[in-house]
Amino acid sequence: MRKLIAAMSVALLLAGCGDEKRGDAPRESNQSPIETIDLDDNETRNRIIAEAIDEDNLDAKGDCCDEILHVAGQETPYTGWVKSAYEDGGIFFLAQYKGGKENGSWVQWYRNGKKMEETSFKDGKILQILVWKPNGIKCPVTNVVNGNGVAVSYDPDGKEYLRSNYMKGEWVKE
Repeated sequence: MRKLIAAMSVALLLAGCGDEKRGDAPRESNQSPIETIDLDDNETRNRIIAEAIDEDNLDAKGDCCDEILHVAGQETPYTGWVKSAYEDGGIFFLAQYKGGKENGSWVQWYRNGKKMEETSFKDGKILQILVWKPNGIKCPVTNVVNGNGVAVSYDPDGKEYLRSNYMKGEWVKE
């Protein structure tokens, strides 16, 4: 399970900010997020953290890239919030699942507590990605809208280290 979440985290970390390139997807979207949840509100975030299941208590079943999460030892696909924390207890990510697939918000934070990324999913497919630099400034260039676009990842020092393309809600290997 840890490998699945680590792989998903790496895939989501691929989302970032970089130079705009010709041919990028349009910036505006007429598609609204699945559900708007204000994880910047401490009360809301703390409530969700309390109700979320730890990623270590989940198993993945199915083929790679089409896996379904289940509570360990159960057959029913998991629906609810999943959390992962850094060793110091700080939250690494909170993610919504429905029927064992990402559905709703997936939010990650840097170790310094600043927001790293917000990704909106529907039925396991990426709809939109928003990214912040490690210093907390929202990335003005990340452009994944309606499941299509390009994103660049940052290391903790704010240096670009990886560029990723998305098409039809999925990461595209180059």
